[in-house]
Amino acid sequence: MGLGARVVLQIASLIGASLVLVACGGGEGGASTNAPTMIPNPNALVAATPGELAVTISGANRHFSDETYVLAVGLTGSLATSATLSLEDSPSFLELNTQNKVISAQYSVAGEHTVTVSAKSGNKVASASFELIIDASLNARYQGITRSDETSYTALITRSRKIFWEAAPAGDLNPTLHCWGNFETDTTSATGTGHCKRLVSDGVAVVRANFNLNLNEDEVMIEVEYQDSSGSALFSETATAMTRLDREYLDESVDITGIYVSTQLGSLRWIQVDTDNVLRDVGASGYERVRCQVDAVVSNIDVTDVTVRYDGSIKELSGAWDRCDLTDQAGLRILVGDATGLNEGAIRFYESGPDLYFSAHLAREIPTYQDPVSKMNYVRVCSAGNATPIAAEYNVNDDVCLQF
Repeated sequence: MGLGARVVLQIASLIGASLVLVACGGGEGGASTNAPTMIPNPNALVAATPGELAVTISGANRHFSDETYVLAVGLTGSLATSATLSLEDSPSFLELNTQNKVISAQYSVAGEHTVTVSAKSGNKVASASFELIIDASLNARYQGITRSDETSYTALITRSRKIFWEAAPAGDLNPTLHCWGNFETDTTSATGTGHCKRLVSDGVAVVRANFNLNLNEDEVMIEVEYQDSSGSALFSETATAMTRLDREYLDESVDITGIYVSTQLGSLRWIQVDTDNVLRDVGASGYERVRCQVDAVVSNIDVTDVTVRYDGSIKELSGAWDRCDLTDQAGLRILVGDATGLNEGAIRFYESGPDLYFSAHLAREIPTYQDPVSKMNYVRVCSAGNATPIAAEYNVNDDVCLQF
C-alpha cells in the first residue's frame, strides 16, 4: 500500500465487549489524521433496571444436610416473560428447573454457600444472591473413647437438638456420669449447655456441662467442660471420634404397641403403649406395682423431607412421671435417680432378635427439679394380646396378656 493512501482499520469487538474501536489513518507515512472513535456495541450485556427485570428468591435458607427442599424463583418487570434463568457460581448439589422456576436439592453439603441466580433477556441481565446455610445431620447414637483412653462415652442426639450422654471407665458397663443438654448448630459444629449426675464418694452430685460438638462424616467429637454449681471448672474431657451406631434402623412401620416391663427393677409399674402412641402405667392381677406411674406421649419426628435412611426408632417423648424416686437403688442412682416430675426427652425403640425394647431418655429443668436426667429401659412382654418370646423370663404368659 503506497504512501498517501488512506488506510481504514476496524478492530472487531470481542464477544461481551461493550465498545467497538474504529481507527483511521492517512497522509504521508500513514500518519493518523483522526483520533480513534469509541462507539457502543448494541449486543453488550447491560444491567436491567428493576422495571425491566428483577429476580427474587423465596423459601427457607437453612436446612439439614439430609433434607430435600425447594426454593422459588420469581421474575418481575417488562422483560420477565422472555427471560432465561441460570445458576452462577453456586454449589453443585443444587438443581435449577428453569421451566418451573424452582431451585431444589436432594442432599446438601454442610456449610455456608453463596447462591446466585441470574436472569437474561436479550442483552439485559439481573441477578440475586443469598446465603444458603446447611447444618450437618447429627441425629443418631454414637460411641467413642476419650483421648486418654480412660473413659468410654455413648451419646444419643435427636433431630430437635437434644443430646443425652453417658460416661464410664473404659471397659466398664456401669456409667459414672449421665448428662443431657440442648445445643445450637453451626453447619458442622454445635455448642450447648446441660446438666449431669456424677457418682462421687458420698453419693451423686449434680454438675453443669458446657460442650462443643464437631461432625466429620459419621463421626462426632465431643468436648465437655464440667462445672460445679458456682460455675467453677471441675474437669474437662474430649472424645475425639465417636462413631455412629445402629446401622440397622427400626422402620417407622414397626408396630410398637403392647405391654412393656422394666429391665432395671421388677417393682416398677408396667407400661402400655397404645395405637395413639400414648404411654401409661398399667397393672395386672397378681402383679401389683406402685413405683413409676407414667402418663406420656410419644411423637414421631417429622422426617417427611428427609431423603436418606433415617433411624425411625428415635422419637420425641414428653409427659409426667409420678412416684418414680429410685435414689434408694444403688445400681440405678446414676441412670434413673428421681425421675418424678414433668419430663421432655427422647425414646428409642430397638429390636434384639424377636424382642422389642425401648429406652426412655428423660430430661428435667434445673432448679425446678434436683435430679436433671434419667434413663429407663423396658422390654415388650405382650403384643396383640399374646405373650412375646421373652415374656416367660418375666413370668408373663398369654393369660396375663389377655387382661389388657
